[in-house]
Amino acid sequence: MSRYQVIVEDGFSSAHALRHYHGATEPLHGHNYRVQVIVESKRLQNKVKYVTDFVALQKALRSIVAPLDHRNLNELPPFTEENPSAENLAQFISQKLVRIWHEAGVKLVSVTVWETPETAARFIP
Repeated sequence: MSRYQVIVEDGFSSAHALRHYHGATEPLHGHNYRVQVIVESKRLQNKVKYVTDFVALQKALRSIVAPLDHRNLNELPPFTEENPSAENLAQFISQKLVRIWHEAGVKLVSVTVWETPETAARFIP
């Protein structure tokens, strides 16, 4: 089955502290997070012949990650209760993106959140 995928990325810098990490709350520390979103379609859209408008998808992603930038994630809902792990961040971004960005025939494939250049978590809805 042929399909096309589009990938956009963005980033933000935030602090967090995981609760229950080896039995305690770890010290507050920061990361320069990188977020990657992949969407796909079986066909190209309209006369432009693209999966989706990069600009529209990037704008939607920016609207989600901008409020996280230079903040303590533990102080922001839902992370006041839920641990702000990379896995939970990826799921949070995915759920927000699905609510605000819609394109007929285009499916969200995954959201990946890197805490470091070498470590990441991916959420696949």
